[in-house]
Amino acid sequence: MSVHPGEPVLRSNPEVQQQRLPWALLLLTLAAITSWSLSVISLYHILTLKAEVAGLRAELGRRREEQRSMSVQRQEQDRATAQAEILYEVLFKSSCDVMIGRDCVLYVLSLPSIFSPSVLQPCLQMMANSKKETTFQGTRLYEHTVIPWQVGLRRGTALEESNNTILVKEEGFYFVYSQVYYTDKTFAMGHFVIRRKQNVVGDELQEVILFRCIQTMNPIFPYNTCYTAGVVKLEVGDRVELLIPRQSANVSLDGDSTFLGAIKLV
Repeated sequence: MSVHPGEPVLRSNPEVQQQRLPWALLLLTLAAITSWSLSVISLYHILTLKAEVAGLRAELGRRREEQRSMSVQRQEQDRATAQAEILYEVLFKSSCDVMIGRDCVLYVLSLPSIFSPSVLQPCLQMMANSKKETTFQGTRLYEHTVIPWQVGLRRGTALEESNNTILVKEEGFYFVYSQVYYTDKTFAMGHFVIRRKQNVVGDELQEVILFRCIQTMNPIFPYNTCYTAGVVKLEVGDRVELLIPRQSANVSLDGDSTFLGAIKLV
């Protein structure tokens, strides 16, 4: 082939292809690196989003748990408040006036089981013994009528009956209650609930009047009850006794209307 001066020399196709091959490899390498970089960035964003979602789920779970815990605490507080209100109604507003004798006491004793069945309050209730008669005790200056008692209900070992009295076996605060059904025509009848101390310090009296109860009587229909109750602290060996400050007294010895008892609170 003749070549004229001034004309460009055309290279053969194999030479052109050899020059284009490195550029193609470079472009493929750049494309692979770019794709790999994008994949890494995408993976990083995915992992970041997963971490954020996990954190949000944990925060949501924590807030739900806090709300659930607050709800449980609120329910417990409401339940404790309701229990306190019921106990207040029973213990301090004399709701026992509408319930007679043993039914009232059993109602009081059953209150803790409504809220905490595992808690059992030690208690002792003595009822009048209709098979016996009242007795007179005392001197010319100190006279009283004694009611014969029998154990009607006992739970625990904190209290026991001893010689017509309640004997304290465990120190603590007690809810002491009493009721006498009077059938006497004397214009006024009543009784004392006294504490006979086991230990006396200094000038303290061994016998202390805890509660007094007095009730007017109708001479035509001489039927009336006298109920009294309160919370006192008793020590081991103390005795609780009910006395009627009369040489003679007509009372009902029905256990549902004449009774004496105590419930350990703390």
